[in-house]
Amino acid sequence: MGRKYNRVTIRERNASALNLAFVEVKEKGSTVRKAAKKFRVPRSTLMDYLSRDKTDGQGFKLASYSVRQVLSETMENDLAKYIEQCSKLFHGLTTTMTRRLAYEYGIANKVNVPDPWKRDKSAGKDWLTGFLERHSQLSLRTLEATSLARMTSFNRTNLGVFQKKLEEVLLRYQLTQSCIYNLDETGCTTVQKLPKVIAQKGSHQVGQVTSRERGELITMVGIICANGNALPPCFVFPRVRFDEARMMKGAPLGCKGLVHPSGWMTSSNFLYVLQHFVSHTRCSQEHKVLLIMDNHKSHLSIDAINYAKENGIVLLTLPPHTSNKLQPLDKSVYGPFKTFFNQGLNAWMLQHPGQCATIYDMAPLMSSAWDRAATPVNIKAGFRSTGVHPFDIGVFSEEDFGGAFVTDRPMANSSQQSTSHEPDHARQQVQATSPDYEHPSESQSAMVPGIAMGVSPEVSMSTSTSEQPRRVSVEEIRPFPKAAARKGNSRGRRGKCMIVTDTPEKAEIEMKAKSKISKVKQVKKRLNLTADEDGTKRRRPTKKDKDKDGSSSEEEDILQSEKLLAAEFNKSSDFSEEDFDNVDIDFVDKVPEEGDFVLIGIDPLKGSKVHYVGQLISDMDDDDDEFQVSYLRKTMKSQGNCFLFPNTTDEASVHKDNVIGVLPKPIPQSMKRRQGYYNFSFGFAGYNMR
Repeated sequence: MGRKYNRVTIRERNASALNLAFVEVKEKGSTVRKAAKKFRVPRSTLMDYLSRDKTDGQGFKLASYSVRQVLSETMENDLAKYIEQCSKLFHGLTTTMTRRLAYEYGIANKVNVPDPWKRDKSAGKDWLTGFLERHSQLSLRTLEATSLARMTSFNRTNLGVFQKKLEEVLLRYQLTQSCIYNLDETGCTTVQKLPKVIAQKGSHQVGQVTSRERGELITMVGIICANGNALPPCFVFPRVRFDEARMMKGAPLGCKGLVHPSGWMTSSNFLYVLQHFVSHTRCSQEHKVLLIMDNHKSHLSIDAINYAKENGIVLLTLPPHTSNKLQPLDKSVYGPFKTFFNQGLNAWMLQHPGQCATIYDMAPLMSSAWDRAATPVNIKAGFRSTGVHPFDIGVFSEEDFGGAFVTDRPMANSSQQSTSHEPDHARQQVQATSPDYEHPSESQSAMVPGIAMGVSPEVSMSTSTSEQPRRVSVEEIRPFPKAAARKGNSRGRRGKCMIVTDTPEKAEIEMKAKSKISKVKQVKKRLNLTADEDGTKRRRPTKKDKDKDGSSSEEEDILQSEKLLAAEFNKSSDFSEEDFDNVDIDFVDKVPEEGDFVLIGIDPLKGSKVHYVGQLISDMDDDDDEFQVSYLRKTMKSQGNCFLFPNTTDEASVHKDNVIGVLPKPIPQSMKRRQGYYNFSFGFAGYNMR
């Protein structure tokens, strides 16, 4: 028999009609045939109920039949609630885990489980199918990957800090809905996300045309206002030079184009975005506006903060990793935008057979999708759902903080401290908005997480006074996930929610920037490098070196300086390779020789000049002034300093005029997995490297 048997005949009985027919025969003395015909019920069924009444004397009682369930209805309800709660904690159970848990739950409560359950140590597939049918609130869902930081960062503490600062700004400047803005970036590529299409049933593979395997990234900056208006977007193209005629072709008036080799937002480009924002909002010191954004480092440069403060822009950053809950653009605009963009790009590919979509076709497609997604209805819904406008401290329920329950634990050696580190104002807000709120430290009974966060969900093991056997709960068999106690040497977060344009916050950012510059200067000082007359970088001789009888050779001095620089690269974790580009090391002033690494510039027929790193494999030929060069390739994860030789040797002849200069010797790599990589202590930031 199949898992779900569909009955051919209809066996449902009308209970009220049977009851009336029963009374008609029993009390009024009617015959069975007449009563059955009058109330349209089967005569044989009516006779069965009459015969039962003669046997047991219980009168009319409609019989009900049900298939035997392994777990009782109460046990299944408890199991369903447990599964639902685990999904809210971002630790959902798979079908295999659910079946195994059902078996353990039944065994713990001494339920007579079927033999196949005992053999497999797991419930059967048929039981799981029936369990999901009996509990319609559960279904098999495809998961969305959520990072641990994003899961745990949205908690009452971070939300309370953000709401306090937001309320402070709104009251300080008396801002209306037309003065509240939200800014955020999103990325689009030249390869669309494919939709579902109608094709032949049973086909093993159905394809759809795309431009290439991996697309180029274009960053779009969206800005919306709480009154429902949307500003023209800004685009960051992955190029070195901005070609407005080609990149912005077909884009609506008011859109702004920017460029960066990576296609990502940078501090310098964000300053242009703020200028674009000021030109459209007409904000000033007399007419201040609030701009809510995330705390990415490109948004927090000193130049951008000074420009915002001069033009009446109040910058408020979100708590780290909470943009999925607190950013209006993420809540209601960027989802439809990505859908409309993928539809538009897919339609473009179908309308232009044999052509590849490039970055020069993206501006009109992204602008069209932005106009369709950034509607007043969507924009206002985003501000309303995050509690920004209208300002609402109770917009989030306790279930929204389910992910934070897993890591909501006290610090080490602080058992007396409350597990909820909420500020007083946040706790008061929760108590004011939720009459059932109870502080976790005041609760002694086991609670389901999401109803009272911060309380261990494990059920108390106190023995019952009654002699009846106590039913083992699901939480006792498989407790809810809970992280271990925090370590005492936690370094804390790098980013935080703050009003960036306020003087204390601005001073803190300036202090960090100066500290970063100081570290770079210390690196150059520790490198202790000097330049000879020929331009070769070497270590300065120390007093210990002068006291030696002999002096080291030239090669040893150069090697020692390179080892010092390599050590600084390996041990420095506070700043990236891009910061080391500022170390004052330039081209080596010498005639290129065989074995030297050089920087080569090539002028293509179209586009801007491109640059390569190559190693000379022969000296210059006096007849034609050319070198034989073996080219290197820049690694994908590099900021521009790390190169390697390709698997297939790439050799060519290069004219001496294309050789820009001789590079310093590459830094030796200490790790085995980095062998074969060439890291140069040279600033490639101003070159279009390939």
